Amino acid sequence: MNVFSLLLLLLVIVLYAYLILVKRELVFVSKRRSAITISVPLFAVGALFLATHEAASLWEHFQGILAALLIFSFFLDSKGLANERIVSNAMDIKGIPYGEVNRVVLLANGKQTKLNFFRRGMRGPLLVFDAPVQDVVVFLAERLTEGTPIEVIVKEEK
Repeated sequence: MNVFSLLLLLLVIVLYAYLILVKRELVFVSKRRSAITISVPLFAVGALFLATHEAASLWEHFQGILAALLIFSFFLDSKGLANERIVSNAMDIKGIPYGEVNRVVLLANGKQTKLNFFRRGMRGPLLVFDAPVQDVVVFLAERLTEGTPIEVIVKEEK
């Protein structure tokens, strides 16, 4: 058994545990782009096929499976709104506390809500939710510092 295989196994276990904990913490989960939804599983299956097809030993099969699981972990990467912070990247342990947010802009487009926030004069990443704007506004109003402006732009459907 290779020491690096054991380290890779440990990394995969810790990574999946962390990503699952972050995903459970999110109240509003941001939608992901369709390109990621399609490409990540294809890359994982391709890596699994190549690694197991060329493997000569059981440990090489095991390493190939672990490599495919590492690629597939990008599929579990989540961002959104948690109770105490905005998660703009699942690997950012602290996230962005609501107290640091200076302004929030929401675009209501039917049942979909796009959220953009500003912190220290800089714009954060755009988050897209499959939730009505009313639910997002109520959630944010309870958590943001008092006096933080929440601008709502309503886009009417034709």
